[in-house]
Amino acid sequence: MLGRGAIENLSTQELVRKKDDVVLVDVRSPSARGVSVIPGAITAEHYESSRQQYAGKTVVPYCTVGGRSYLYSRKLARQGVTTLNYRDSILGWCHAGLPLQSPDGEPTSRVHPYWNIFPLPSEYESTKG
Repeated sequence: MLGRGAIENLSTQELVRKKDDVVLVDVRSPSARGVSVIPGAITAEHYESSRQQYAGKTVVPYCTVGGRSYLYSRKLARQGVTTLNYRDSILGWCHAGLPLQSPDGEPTSRVHPYWNIFPLPSEYESTKG
């Protein structure tokens, strides 16, 4: 990795314990975020436009399954931001049976799984096909 250390991953259980102490950043597409988010998350766009507000905090990006969030974590780490990748991402959150919220803050069981190849627990409703 060109002399840079690997990005550390955060499990769902670790995120639940640390959630109030980190900045949770949703790096999914606007269409995915338009269905549901992990409560307390902000968008990458909001983070980028308000970085000063979050200075000194650990940033934890998430996506659907942890790939895009890993790339975003690498970008942040190169910029000197303390970051951990939430590798389980929103699908791991769902598999742990944790709550989601709609963009307007209401509880929801709907989730955008990106592709239908990613299974969801039966208590969640896929917005894909």
